[in-house]
Order: sequence, then C-alpha cells, then structure tokens
Amino acid sequence: MEKAERRPVSLAGLRLIGAGAVLGLALAAPAGPVQAAPPRPDATPVAEQDVPQPDR
Repeated sequence: MEKAERRPVSLAGLRLIGAGAVLGLALAAPAGPVQAAPPRPDATPVAEQDVPQPDR
C-alpha cells in the first residue's frame, strides 16, 4: 500500500476552522432568556401650578 501524501496545515487555517466551529455552536445553542433592561417610568406631566412663575 502506498502512503497517503500529507500536506502541511497552516495555523491560520486551523484558527479559521476553530472560529467557525465556535460560531456554529453558538448559533446552534438554544437562546437563553433575554436580559431586558428594567422598564423606565414614563415622564410625568407637569401641572401649570407646579411651574414656578418668574417675578414680574
């Protein structure tokens, strides 16, 4: 039997393959609960009597 010819693999190529595998796993994993920001209170309307009137 003949020996298979082995080709050298660059480290950059291995890094790309690894990054693709990590990205694929991240996209395939089920999404967890979304960390939503707490709801902000609505701006309260200001009544006319609450607004200070400048001295005339």
